[in-house]
Amino acid sequence: MEATEEEFGGKLVICREGDNLRAVPRSHRRLITPEIESWWRDPPAAMRGVADRAVTPQMGAWFRAMSECSDWRLELHKASRSMGGGTRAGFWFTSPGIRGAEVAPPASAPLSDNIPPDLAAYYRLVGYVDWMGFGAAGGLDGGEGHSPLTAFHYEYHGAAVEPARTYIFGWSPCGDMIVYTADGRGGWVCHENGKVHLLGSVRDTIDWVYGELMADRCPDYDYGWA
Repeated sequence: MEATEEEFGGKLVICREGDNLRAVPRSHRRLITPEIESWWRDPPAAMRGVADRAVTPQMGAWFRAMSECSDWRLELHKASRSMGGGTRAGFWFTSPGIRGAEVAPPASAPLSDNIPPDLAAYYRLVGYVDWMGFGAAGGLDGGEGHSPLTAFHYEYHGAAVEPARTYIFGWSPCGDMIVYTADGRGGWVCHENGKVHLLGSVRDTIDWVYGELMADRCPDYDYGWA
């Protein structure tokens, strides 16, 4: 077990195979939820379980690849007060030739009513997936608290969506938004100009994201779409 500084301020506790979760410092112990404990018993098996029930082929391929690697760790994050004091816990997986990420188990809290069925099926398998690290933008959020596009004052253009019924569930490193609509479409919004570029359904969007990870690329808005 290792305790170190977070990149953007705070304390990080790293647990690896063979560590005892009861030895986690008191400052981070409440991050050991029943869901984390369940995955801790056999993290690669947890990844295989997600792969077996994945909602898209590329998602299944990525989780399968993660289940076959031995390079994993549990990361318990606690930001400094100056960074908002947030906390998070997830399992970091990586594999040669594939972009790794930190993955959280699905949350026990109920999903909001605006989440379409395909995305609800996704969130029954997994929580957040973060490929840039704690405190940095870049990943798919968990299933709670998605903001509508009306939270940002852009003149949205491009693909026709209703901003009040279009929600953000992920980000690029520079702040472009991965979105879904209440009727099940999905894609990107450019943070520079509000351009909406849909990739198809929300299922297509999830598949695209994991396809990028499988190709060892950071999922990002393509400014050629603008």
